[in-house]
Amino acid sequence: MRQYKTWASLNDEGKKVWGDIFPDGEVPVRSIITQPARLEGVGEERVFILEWRDLNSCEQDAILERLSKKSGAPKEVILQDILKIGLPLREKYTNGSGTSRLGLFI
Repeated sequence: MRQYKTWASLNDEGKKVWGDIFPDGEVPVRSIITQPARLEGVGEERVFILEWRDLNSCEQDAILERLSKKSGAPKEVILQDILKIGLPLREKYTNGSGTSRLGLFI
């Protein structure tokens, strides 16, 4: 199991959606705190933002491939959006978050 500085843990529903990419159930995120986001076709939900830089190239490509197939958009366009605004992970797919950055608790 890899150790991220900050992560969200996938619940059973999240593992059904993302478990093939994150088999250990841990997803690197920017913050342990969720934020509101307006998701296309869904409305407003609370989300974590993935820490794209902590993913290896295979994980990044798998995510881009999945999102491209789902949306019909080219992977390059999706990557530009991810680098610009981040990639949301719905809170409903998680059962909590954690961090090894102890300075966040001071």
